[in-house]
Amino acid sequence: MDKTKIELAKKTLKLLETSSWDKIKLTQLKNVVKKQNIKNKNELLININRYFDYLLKKNLSDIEDSSKKDMIFEILMVRLELLNSHRKSIKNLISYFVSNPHKFIKLIPSFAESIILISTLADLDFKGIKSIYKIKILFIIYFLIIYTWNKDESNSLEKTMTTLDSYLSNIEKYIKFD
Repeated sequence: MDKTKIELAKKTLKLLETSSWDKIKLTQLKNVVKKQNIKNKNELLININRYFDYLLKKNLSDIEDSSKKDMIFEILMVRLELLNSHRKSIKNLISYFVSNPHKFIKLIPSFAESIILISTLADLDFKGIKSIYKIKILFIIYFLIIYTWNKDESNSLEKTMTTLDSYLSNIEKYIKFD
């Protein structure tokens, strides 16, 4: 991810700390938007998601090679901690999409890319039809855990961790990640 896109993501997240998504205008980011040829606000959201993907890859050097379930858990928790560093901004986005779920549909491909990245980082096997189910299940778990994270006000994200572990344990009974 180039420096300008990182700068754009940071500035957009900064605006989201104090404004709801529907109040933010491209003109507020005009210097950076012109450099990146951004045409609409959905592109800003995709850029933010890619920024978190970039940070995730950058922050995974300490992850230990363990079971696939444990690796997925660790990777998702790192991502949630990254989101937590921009908690107010992300919560503002969530509130907007809860009120306007139809606006979220255009972002699904970007989130699918993130789930594939998470699957790749966890070294999931992509052979056969089962891999499609694994990715779909991770996609659902990701959004379920975002819901929990959104409600979890603790610094340690204990409720989020417990819920994520429970989801992964329950799912693993039916589909093995290894």
